Amino acid sequence: MKFSWGHGVIVFLVLFFTWMVSFVMFSLKQNNDLVTKDYYKQGAEFSNHMEIQKRSYSLKDSVSIKNQEGHVLFAFAEVCPELKGEKQIYFYRASDKKDDLKLDVPAGDAQFLVDKSQLKHGRYNVTVSWEYNQEPYEVTKDFFVR
Repeated sequence: MKFSWGHGVIVFLVLFFTWMVSFVMFSLKQNNDLVTKDYYKQGAEFSNHMEIQKRSYSLKDSVSIKNQEGHVLFAFAEVCPELKGEKQIYFYRASDKKDDLKLDVPAGDAQFLVDKSQLKHGRYNVTVSWEYNQEPYEVTKDFFVR
């Protein structure tokens, strides 16, 4: 039996459909939880979030994050009265929500240590949020845990 152009088309179509089915199966197994469950609620509150960001912009250098051996050090500027209250630290890892971490910092602490055993190595978006005079503030920074 001779190999003709018709056989070539059939072989191509079989290989193409096999590749498409394997690609669909692979993509269905991937983690796709990058969008939050309350997506529409967050969209409606976006203007509030922008106001908080605008109000907090002058304080972005008041929070510093550093890698240390075995710990991540948060240092809060003592000169800012806004930073004296209780704060929350949220480590957001875009690749997997199971690796997110939320911590409360007691009021008055100028420094706070986070044990690296609670975090995976890699990139995080770290958000420090607090309230001062019934107004919310937040500072967001990119951070790489080593």
